[in-house]
Amino acid sequence: MKVEAVIVAGGSGTRMGRPKQFLPLAGKTVLEWSLQAFLSVPEVERVIVVTRPDHVRQHAERLGGPRVKFVESGATRMASVRNGFKEVAEDTEVVAVHDGARSLVTADIIRAVIEEAYDSGAAVPAVQVNDTLKKVTNKQMWISDTPARTSFWAAQTPQCYRREVLEEALRRFPEASSATDESQLVEKAGHKVRIVPSSPENFKITTPVDLVMAEALLKLRQDGSRPIA
Repeated sequence: MKVEAVIVAGGSGTRMGRPKQFLPLAGKTVLEWSLQAFLSVPEVERVIVVTRPDHVRQHAERLGGPRVKFVESGATRMASVRNGFKEVAEDTEVVAVHDGARSLVTADIIRAVIEEAYDSGAAVPAVQVNDTLKKVTNKQMWISDTPARTSFWAAQTPQCYRREVLEEALRRFPEASSATDESQLVEKAGHKVRIVPSSPENFKITTPVDLVMAEALLKLRQDGSRPIA
């Protein structure tokens, strides 16, 4: 099985005040941890890092390697995914798309989603929602519904696809720029996407509190007092 990964890391970090993917985290940067996880999986032949040119100039020496290629990011996440996908080799069988700010992803999660995508065509890691959900459809903030939480899962990355499945979805919806993940386009194209149960630790770092939590978990992993989940 030939696998390539696209790591999207072109965000400006509005909520953090600076690009979160290059913030220091347990001795590395946020993006380095994500990249390291993919490079630890032998099945992943190449990792395409999609980021801004100034980030490449500043960080390429530390992040670069024989299995790493840098590509310029787009104006939106979906535009960046498209830019990264253009560089995926034609003979690649499975493409993994990952958020660079999910630094606690593990090789086991990556491998499980890749294998499911190879078998079923499209797979997304996710965790079942634990909190009670409330639907609010008005400006007055009145609750209109309380859906059964057992039906809801919070999607994560890497989202993995057979190359032809993702290619079709990106081709059929070229103007789709507001989608928050590519599985929306894959579903819209008529393909079924299978959930792969994941770990709550595979969260996306978006706020200062997330950074503190990630730092603590990584340090526990490093000193061996917490197994990698």
